[in-house]
Amino acid sequence: MLRTFDIIMIAAMLVAATVTYTIKYDAEKQIAVIAKLKRQIDSEKDTITLLRADWALMNQPGRLQSLVGVYEKELNLQPIEAEQLLLGVNEIPERPVDDIQKIISGSDELLASGVLEKDAITTGSVKNSGTRH
Repeated sequence: MLRTFDIIMIAAMLVAATVTYTIKYDAEKQIAVIAKLKRQIDSEKDTITLLRADWALMNQPGRLQSLVGVYEKELNLQPIEAEQLLLGVNEIPERPVDDIQKIISGSDELLASGVLEKDAITTGSVKNSGTRH
């Protein structure tokens, strides 16, 4: 006759077999999903390569020049003059002063007015002269 221990062991083995089967089935399902994603990535890479080649073909200077000749009247295209690309020296805006420039330029006045203290830290490579440069 089966003892209680034998029944518990049989039940534990059935539970372990069920859990193992479930884990294996889920792992195989995930492997299939990963393989599908890899195929999609490869397909997207191929599409990107094809689109880059198509873009290079569409932007060939000879092709663009022939399109200019065909659509010149409809688009009212005119050659670009060199003066259109270059700005005069007076037309270039001045570079705005940034916050760091303001701080740097104002630090001398703050030192002179005594708002900022002199550094009390002495390093081995710099002799303490008592003044800050």
